[in-house]
Amino acid sequence: MTRAAGRPKAGVGPGASDGLGAPTGADSAAADVPAAAEPAGVDRPASGDARRDAAGASLAPLRVRIDAIDREIVALLDERARIALEIGRVKDASGGRAIRDPKREAEVIERVTSTSAGLFPEPELVALYRRLIAATRQVQAEQRRQTRRAGREPEG
Repeated sequence: MTRAAGRPKAGVGPGASDGLGAPTGADSAAADVPAAAEPAGVDRPASGDARRDAAGASLAPLRVRIDAIDREIVALLDERARIALEIGRVKDASGGRAIRDPKREAEVIERVTSTSAGLFPEPELVALYRRLIAATRQVQAEQRRQTRRAGREPEG
């Protein structure tokens, strides 16, 4: 392919562009110079980095509070399990009542959902408590198995 005589090569010369509006050739040098150069030795994060850093600083104290609440929840779950073990002992002492009590479980679910402020989605709250109740039954069942095993072992 040949060019017409006297016609500059595309993308070369004053006012030339790359076809996308970006200057090329001599004009491109001016376009490469930042509008406001940073003073030497100053590192500024990109605007996205600055927002992430600010968000991280704002999130840190909130996450500390969540961590403290999680520790409280675990302590309360341990206390709940201890009480469930005591309930299991009472059930065993009164003739070995069934561990599962559907009426009581329904009462717990109803009480929990009615006292919720509504911030936690109710289906998730119900699922969480159903799982908690199942885990509590598991604790009681394990205690019952251990008690029965201990009763069968010869003494001495």
